[in-house]
Amino acid sequence: MRNFELSRAIFAICAGLVILVMVAIIIFVGSNAFQTFTHYHVSPTDFFFGHIWAPDSGYVGALILIVGTFSVTVLAVLLSTPLSVAVALFVTEIAPPWARNLMQPVLELLTGIPSIIYGILALQILVPLIANVLDNLVMPFYTNGFGIIGAAIVLTIMILPTITTLSIDALSALPNGLREASLALGATRWQTIRKTLVPAASSGIFTGVILGMGRAIGETLAVSFIIGSNANSFPIVFQNTFPYILLRPTSTMTVQMLFDFAEANPHSLNYSALWTLAFFLLVIAFLLVVAGRWISSRSVYSSPRRNRLSLNFLRRGRPAPAATSAVASASAATQVSIEGGAN
Repeated sequence: MRNFELSRAIFAICAGLVILVMVAIIIFVGSNAFQTFTHYHVSPTDFFFGHIWAPDSGYVGALILIVGTFSVTVLAVLLSTPLSVAVALFVTEIAPPWARNLMQPVLELLTGIPSIIYGILALQILVPLIANVLDNLVMPFYTNGFGIIGAAIVLTIMILPTITTLSIDALSALPNGLREASLALGATRWQTIRKTLVPAASSGIFTGVILGMGRAIGETLAVSFIIGSNANSFPIVFQNTFPYILLRPTSTMTVQMLFDFAEANPHSLNYSALWTLAFFLLVIAFLLVVAGRWISSRSVYSSPRRNRLSLNFLRRGRPAPAATSAVASASAATQVSIEGGAN
């Protein structure tokens, strides 16, 4: 009994240490970030909506950095999500056993490749290719290949294993009754996948998309090689003459922090503005985690949720969570199967 109490105390201390570290990070980053508004008297409107980043001259408008960050991230997610879901469906529903065993090390290898390798390969191969393609399409206009196109393609490859792995887990967690009931009602294999399995696993797939988005927003090193690092140029510019859309070298919040932080004076506006960008990224990461957990909690086929702090153990006379989850899963399986076959 004493060993059990001692082990529980050690585990509680470890958990408390993790929480303490997280709180300390938030306090430290936040205290430095708010000096931009309190000490240097930069208004939040000027910071978040200003389009001139020149800290040495007193201008710290981060709008272009924010637009560049979200443009690259959204484009990467739009490119990666269909590929990831297609790979997940192939692995879980179509591929023979030998192909499934082959895909697992491939996905793990993509996950384990260092970011700098992606950046170097993109700089040597992707940037010249983009420049040649765009120059041939919009001649005589010239582009050097740097910008959000190359960055989005690299991030697409980098977040693909994350979305694919979680999509595979979501599809594998579905009960076989869904497939069998849909096929028994006359649905084809493609109709079963499209109208039954994908909707039933949508919460897990969207969770993977959100986590992939979080990695894309925080990626720095690979993007820094090919984004262009121009903090005063919007990534996309519309004009009235051909080619009507210009793709320019731009920058992101993480890339600007990478290049400016080493040279920033600790008691300068540039230093505080970079910490403000860091705190903004921290808030975005927190919102993505909350959104991911909320979406995953909506899944009917997820395991019983034990991560909520509640007082259910004090209540008597109620069914066990596992039984409740099983009843809900069976009911939902029947409903989804019937709808999938009927449509």
